[in-house]
Amino acid sequence: MKKFYENLINGFFKKTKLEKIILHSGISKYEKDFIKEIFNCYFYLFDQKPVFTKIKKSISNFKSKKGDLAGIFVTLRKTKMWNFYHKLITVVIPKIKEFKGYNLSSIDRFGNLNFGIENCNVFPDFDKNIKFGINVNLILKNAIGNFKNFYKIINFPVN
Repeated sequence: MKKFYENLINGFFKKTKLEKIILHSGISKYEKDFIKEIFNCYFYLFDQKPVFTKIKKSISNFKSKKGDLAGIFVTLRKTKMWNFYHKLITVVIPKIKEFKGYNLSSIDRFGNLNFGIENCNVFPDFDKNIKFGINVNLILKNAIGNFKNFYKIINFPVN
C-alpha cells in the first residue's frame, strides 16, 4: 500500500507528503475499567501501543484535576500509516451511515485534515459492544497549494 500511494502522490505533488496520522480519544469522563477496554481496543485496532495524556492544569469548571487522564492517542507513520489509511477509505468510511464526504472546512490552513468518527464499531475488526469516538488527524508535510486536489489524488472523500 505504501508504495502505491507514494507513487500516486509523486506524480502530481513533488514535495507534499502525508507525514502521519494521529488517532485520539478523550477519556476523562469514563471509569477505569472502560479506559482499560479503550486501551485494549486501540492496541488491537491500530497495532501499536497507545499513549495516555494527562491534564496539566486543574480547571474547576470541567471538574478536572492535575494529573488525571485526559485522553489516549496513537501516532501512525510509514507502513502502518498507509495500511490504516487504505482500510479507512475502503472499509471504514463507506460503513458510516448517511456519509456524503467531509467538508472543506475540516482542512486547516496548513492542509491538515481533522475529522471524527462517532462510533468505533465501523471498524471491521472491532467486535465489542463498547462505544467511543475517535478523532482522526491527517498531517501533511511541505503542503503548498491546493489541498483539495491532494486529497482527491489520494482518494479521500472531500466535498
